[in-house]
Amino acid sequence: MRVAIPTWNGRISPVFDTAGQLLVVDLAEGRTTIRARLPLAESSLPRRARRLAELGVDLLICGAISRQFSDWIKAQGIEVLPQVSGDVEEVLLAHRNGSLDSDPRLAMPGCRRRRHQCRRGHSRKRMLNKPKVDG
Repeated sequence: MRVAIPTWNGRISPVFDTAGQLLVVDLAEGRTTIRARLPLAESSLPRRARRLAELGVDLLICGAISRQFSDWIKAQGIEVLPQVSGDVEEVLLAHRNGSLDSDPRLAMPGCRRRRHQCRRGHSRKRMLNKPKVDG
């Protein structure tokens, strides 16, 4: 499996739409076999999505990402795992161990990893579904 992670100072880049560097890692049998740090020079988001496909990426692990950009990447057959934050090595280890989704330390502030959504969205949904009380 080939995994791509946008990086900034050894951490997951906070916003993938504007990230300037990409770490590409091949994982085989739970081990890292190949690593490459590549610049993301493409300025348009559709070109960035195609670049990921050209690199043979299967999974993108990233921080915040616009919905449209995420949709373009998914259209290339690439799985997107958004709202991840933290040290790149910790994130890779958690992904290999299968604990990335359940580790709250690796979620972006205000987000819940299991549902890949921010709390603000959950709160709003709860408020919309909350029964009204007369009083």
